[in-house]
Amino acid sequence: MAREQQPKFRRAPPTVRREALIEATLACLRKYGHDGLSVRRIGAEAGVSAGLITHHFPSVSALIAASYETLSLSLLQSIDRQARESGTTARERLRRFYEAWFAPALLDPGIFNAWLVFWSMISHDAAMRAVHDRTYAAYRAALESLLRQLHRSEGVPRFRLRPAAIALSALLDGLWIEASINPRTFKAAEAVALCEDWTSALCAGAFPGLLLAPRPATRRRRPRQPRESPVIPA
Repeated sequence: MAREQQPKFRRAPPTVRREALIEATLACLRKYGHDGLSVRRIGAEAGVSAGLITHHFPSVSALIAASYETLSLSLLQSIDRQARESGTTARERLRRFYEAWFAPALLDPGIFNAWLVFWSMISHDAAMRAVHDRTYAAYRAALESLLRQLHRSEGVPRFRLRPAAIALSALLDGLWIEASINPRTFKAAEAVALCEDWTSALCAGAFPGLLLAPRPATRRRRPRQPRESPVIPA
């Protein structure tokens, strides 16, 4: 039986080493799911000893939390950048966001494996919960920014940005989860079309709960007539 080859230690700056460990963790989670949480596997993937992990991170949980935040923000920034660089109108930017969200790279089963691990830890790990709150806030802010541009478009009724972004994120997440679990359920183009229908419905005022009340008309004040000076009898 061949002995497991020990990783060769290579000196590197702490920042570079941390990034390498995060990448190794994500690679292990993509390949093995929950089994990828093994310190030995992560160390072997990064080419370092298992003991070096706790030298750069206070715990394995801290490494997982850092990996969660790195993956979440990197994907969001990439999708948002694609939407803003290629879209010229508010509707087109939203459509580009939808297309990037359901691109083959994001429907990779490995990414879904990693996400399942992250989600399973949120309820009982404070660090993971904090990362979730930060990344979800960034996700919602990106959607609010795109919807704000739509909100300013001609002919679009005034709607509440925050609940609209929450509703849209729920639609995107639900479709993405189902497409990741079983890619035969529907095609990516169908998911994009459903999101486009949601945008059209929003622009048509079809969600009364999201609409803002119309501003009350302001009454014009009549100019005051100058008072006549009282006539004093001679």
